[in-house]
Amino acid sequence: MKRLVFSCKLLTDVVLNQRAATSGNQQTLDFIPGNNFLGIVAGRLYNELAPEQQLTLFHNAAVRFGDAHPTNDKDCRRTLRVPASWFYPKGKSVTDACYVHHGYDRDKDEEKLQLKQCRSGFCLMEGTEVAEVKVERSFAIKSAYDSLMRRSEDKKMYGYESLNKGQNFVFEVEVDDEALAPRIVEALVGERRIGRSRTAQYGLVEIKQVAAECYPEPLRSTGDICTVYADARLIFIDPDTGLPKFRPTAQDLGLDGGQIDWAKSQVRTFLYAPWNFKRQARDTDRCGIEKGSVFVIHGAKGIPQHSQYVGNYRAEGFGKVVYCPAFLDHDTSKNGKTVMRFVEPEKPDAKAIDIQPTTPLLRYVQQQKAKAECQNEIYNKVNKFVESYGKLFTGERFASQWGHIRTLAMEAGSVQQLKDSLFKEGQGYLVHGTAQDKWEDRGRLICFKLFVEHNVTDDLLRPTIINLAAEMAKKCKL
Repeated sequence: MKRLVFSCKLLTDVVLNQRAATSGNQQTLDFIPGNNFLGIVAGRLYNELAPEQQLTLFHNAAVRFGDAHPTNDKDCRRTLRVPASWFYPKGKSVTDACYVHHGYDRDKDEEKLQLKQCRSGFCLMEGTEVAEVKVERSFAIKSAYDSLMRRSEDKKMYGYESLNKGQNFVFEVEVDDEALAPRIVEALVGERRIGRSRTAQYGLVEIKQVAAECYPEPLRSTGDICTVYADARLIFIDPDTGLPKFRPTAQDLGLDGGQIDWAKSQVRTFLYAPWNFKRQARDTDRCGIEKGSVFVIHGAKGIPQHSQYVGNYRAEGFGKVVYCPAFLDHDTSKNGKTVMRFVEPEKPDAKAIDIQPTTPLLRYVQQQKAKAECQNEIYNKVNKFVESYGKLFTGERFASQWGHIRTLAMEAGSVQQLKDSLFKEGQGYLVHGTAQDKWEDRGRLICFKLFVEHNVTDDLLRPTIINLAAEMAKKCKL
């Protein structure tokens, strides 16, 4: 058996509806089901293969296309659905305290905590540390288009929740016949489309083959209890009746023997109707056990050493289970508290990010940012001067003089020329003629000159004086 590992980057938003309904609140899945990747390969190879090869590649589970889960940004490793056996106290978060259901005994809980089940989200397990990885989603309202009237069609509005573009996912493909691996890789790798509304703006992804380290196997438990974790959705069909089975046996889960303890297990279910693109119709409803569910088995026999696929529809990614994972271990001395330690996800250092203006748009944004910062600095200096010395000019006829100062600042060809036009001995506007006496009175000239020479840099002098003169002219008229 050969295992191929791929990354899937969303180049646009992707819509993967949870339900088959066409009305109501439509929510998207937070993972990419394996049947999307099976569909990509089938669309490219199905008509080229002989019937025997078609059965091997798509129908008899000799090739299993796994679900794609989100990754962390650091090293692109696949995450796992939060186990349904994890519970946390109401009013707190899972990072404050977390208990494993099959290890918790309420009779021994002196605090009588009210626990809530973890039902959604993904986490990255590294040793005994757990880091949450969020899946970003967005919602958009759309409308059908009336091509005859050239406007939106009446009574045809609908909403799409989608996975945001730019996110990375990782999935595996298990191939029993290694000779088929090159053709599968060739069919998958590249820009492909998945999900709904692929002819519109949604569904474009880029698939690449990556190292197997991106799909790590969870650490194995050292405890004496057997747990089976559903890494994918599970579907079991009763061979006698042909109906879905929600209470599988230990043998159904890949064990040679044992008894499932349903009181200690945590099982969630799902129902959906798959869409068959080839026939343009929906298939029979599928009912099964949701991923993240946990089974506790007593007297288990023949426990596999590695994860494997069980149940039905394995070719489409259903049935992946993990045996005795370490993240379901608990501390018996602390009434079932998990041995895992939850850590906050690393946040990028905003100061360390250096965006180089490599495009006209980035250069424009950088210029506008610098302009706004300069403008803000000018306003702060002007406001500070007005607040400190505005009273020195109140009640006097200085409005016309501030207007003339503004004109000198606008006409000056250089910083030195501006300073000379204001303060040069015997020639400057403020140090000779009728304006000299008024400016020397009450220390007005000294305050203004100190502001110009020590509080304002040369590159900001002209715009600062222009703004100050305009503001002070208003102040003098009060």
